[in-house]
Amino acid sequence: MRSLLALVLLLCAGSAFCHEVRPAFLQIEELDSEIAYQASFRQPQIGGRYLGLSLITNCEQTSLSAGLNDGALTENFALSCIDAPLSVIEIVGLERTLIDTLVNIRSLDGSEANFLISGDEPFLDISAATPTLPVYLAIGIEHLLLGYDHILFVLMLLYLVRKPLDVIKVVTSFTVAHSLTLALAAFDVVRLSQSPVEAVIAGSIVLLAYENLQKQRSLSSSFPVLIAFGFGLLHGLGFAGALAEIGLPESSQLLALFLFNVGIELGQLTIIAVVLLLLASMRFKLNRIFYEAPIYLTGGIASFWFIQRAWLILLPVVS
Repeated sequence: MRSLLALVLLLCAGSAFCHEVRPAFLQIEELDSEIAYQASFRQPQIGGRYLGLSLITNCEQTSLSAGLNDGALTENFALSCIDAPLSVIEIVGLERTLIDTLVNIRSLDGSEANFLISGDEPFLDISAATPTLPVYLAIGIEHLLLGYDHILFVLMLLYLVRKPLDVIKVVTSFTVAHSLTLALAAFDVVRLSQSPVEAVIAGSIVLLAYENLQKQRSLSSSFPVLIAFGFGLLHGLGFAGALAEIGLPESSQLLALFLFNVGIELGQLTIIAVVLLLLASMRFKLNRIFYEAPIYLTGGIASFWFIQRAWLILLPVVS
């Protein structure tokens, strides 16, 4: 199993020189029935750069303000829909990115509708689209599958175990832990700055890489379930960072949180299933050099992430 993981990690780590992908978020609030709206468009910073996305609707659009906060650019607009009600939304430039945009529309009566705009089709016709809560499910899946630091951490955990039952125990422990802190953070019971959390997550990958290279039995290999649970608490705070970008709909917070968490689990199980399927079809054994190379590569990438993220924390202090 470890030889297969080496092959998967080598392929995964080679494309992992980036931060996890966070969705953009557009919130539109109705101020006067079908005539006036206020829009807030938040786009994340990816790899130290803003994506240059812009909002276009069928209404007359006036820019109110723009500001940087928590690594994201937020722009506020007034929408005047005198000729026709708001019906068309387009995110220009979304097709050049890997991210989606969650659209939340709040009516005067307090009801909410959620839509998801993807880069494949960065255009939304509100009159023809069907609002649905499972957009949180899709965002959860996307967040895990495009969150390379979380993927590498899970795969490094699998390096520690050999038996299928041990895999189930480790994955279950990690799932329970990150579900717990994700829920606590989503409802503001626990609140931590996202930058240190992301730095420590990178550090956790470095630590596991180091443990996997030890010739003697290490703490992680002796107690993988406890290690998975401990670091799972930390990764749950990382998952909460993406959810904080978009928030939870006021009318269905528990359901949206549940769907987001289920999406994360589906993404995680997809990664593990791919590993196990490749394992079942594998008929050769890798030599030790090829076995260890991905561990060193993963540790190097995670070290770069840790230094980069720690520097972003220290930069305001030293500048």
